Amino acid sequence: MRAMIRESKHYSGDYLEVDCFPVRKPNSGRKAKAKPSTNAQKILNAKNAKRRLTWLIQDNFGTNDFYCSLTYPLSLAGHEKMLNGKLFDNWMRRIKRRYKKAGIDFRYIATSELGEKERRLHHHIICSGELGAEILKNEWNKLFNPCKKGYAHVEHLIFTRTGLAALAFYTAKDPSLQYRSYTCSKNLVHREAQNRDGRISGKLLKQLRQDNFNREEFERLYPGYEFVDADPHLELYDVDSNGEATPIDFPYLTIRLFRKDSKYIIRDKERL
Repeated sequence: MRAMIRESKHYSGDYLEVDCFPVRKPNSGRKAKAKPSTNAQKILNAKNAKRRLTWLIQDNFGTNDFYCSLTYPLSLAGHEKMLNGKLFDNWMRRIKRRYKKAGIDFRYIATSELGEKERRLHHHIICSGELGAEILKNEWNKLFNPCKKGYAHVEHLIFTRTGLAALAFYTAKDPSLQYRSYTCSKNLVHREAQNRDGRISGKLLKQLRQDNFNREEFERLYPGYEFVDADPHLELYDVDSNGEATPIDFPYLTIRLFRKDSKYIIRDKERL
């Protein structure tokens, strides 16, 4: 068996994330599918599951689209879970109907959350913004009578150098913390990773991991993109028969960049 370095490139909108790690191929004339080790693959899959939502948002939504939080009237406290299916689905049908009438495909990613303190149910939605924020707010409040106003907080998506990772992780949290996984419309674009083997040597990967602030080298490898950061850390552990875990230094690197000619990504200096 021989090892080579794989670049797994994830494009999403004007962003690019690259995972670099060793894979193995048999030394034979027949070409075999390259795979990382079983333990490493499990860790990579878990990490990418958290990042996949980020890529999905960045690929399908822009600065004219919205992040929306929907909460229930205080008088319904304790009953929101029972009403979840009826009221939230009713709101979604109303919004879809308005967009269909306007000849626009409504795109969304949605999740429901139980508050950590008061255990109150509320909803997070990333959605199309062509018809404006007032429609989202008004259609939610119409579900309640005048004495029981719901609350809808709506704001435009803001794309920074680091993308929308923080928003994605906040929108869909760990199910063990009483959150359910997100749902999304069927009209979203889902892009697969583009893999390339052998361009980066093991020696170069080692150098990049040791000098992971080398902007010039990263931008040379990916022309047209501006370097954001590089993370050489991947949590791999060797667990012995006594259950004690020893960290393993796996030669892995995640690189984040964005297009230099992007018109909507806010640079750090523009936020001052």
